[in-house]
Amino acid sequence: MKTLIVGAGAMASLFGAALTQAGADVTLFNHRANEHTRMINEKGLQLIEREQKPVTVKLPVITDPAELAGGYDLVICLVKSFATASVLNKIMPIVTPTTMMLTLQNGIGNAEVLETFVPKEQVLVGGTVSGAGIIEPGLIARRGWGKTFIGSAIAGTNEQKLEAIASWFTRSGLACEVVSDVMAVIWSKLLVNVAYNGLTAVTRLTNGDAVRSAHGQAIARQLIEEAVQVANAQGIRLLYENPVEELIRLGIEEIAANKSSMLTDVLFQRRTEIESINGAIVQMGKRFSIATPYNEMITQLVKVIEESYPLSVTHI
Repeated sequence: MKTLIVGAGAMASLFGAALTQAGADVTLFNHRANEHTRMINEKGLQLIEREQKPVTVKLPVITDPAELAGGYDLVICLVKSFATASVLNKIMPIVTPTTMMLTLQNGIGNAEVLETFVPKEQVLVGGTVSGAGIIEPGLIARRGWGKTFIGSAIAGTNEQKLEAIASWFTRSGLACEVVSDVMAVIWSKLLVNVAYNGLTAVTRLTNGDAVRSAHGQAIARQLIEEAVQVANAQGIRLLYENPVEELIRLGIEEIAANKSSMLTDVLFQRRTEIESINGAIVQMGKRFSIATPYNEMITQLVKVIEESYPLSVTHI
């Protein structure tokens, strides 16, 4: 399976390394070079699994779209949601009518962006509870072992391709399941982000530490409950029978060591995806006259942090 992963951050690196180890032909594409991409190209990508010694995985990172070879069976989008359109514009010359486009991004609305570039028949949607973090340029650590779910933007289509992709993912150590209800996938992953991304960005704690605190767990529960109300108002079926308890369990048991992508963005003073996660819950809540005070507060707090990067106190 010839695969192009759009992005070269922690999650793109994790999927790239895992699939390469399983025998897939994988290339990473990043819209610009940085120390992480340079180290991968020079020395290979180093991956730490469960505190073991790093394993070096050789895979290319391309930053010039003119150097992309083409002929890709699968393109996996793992860039920030607000960057999707600008990055896809650069790679579209190598996308063919047989190329499947899979979004595993945070937030909602990503599939709709893909559908402005390719027919809906080529769009696949997924969500993953796996986690990873960049320790230093060229070195990542896996910090979450949750399952990945994938489905087709058009229910009942691409079944063989979905099963083949899920098989590759599972074989690589990224447990994956094909589901028929794609909105259940999108919203179930969204709830994970709603629970942890904003909370960890504000508290600067790992997922597990954020909800081991009684106060932090209480906030996470309220964030999840508000999002569940919004999902219910839209008739969306979730993958979790008891979303609040399952997501708290995930945070304590499966993704405890993970630093959320939003926490990493805040630490490096980058733009976050808060608007497409907690902010999206707020906007949809207004549409259905559902109060979402906790999501509104966490959104505003993260925006305060973003807008105040130059004023941040780093020491006393």
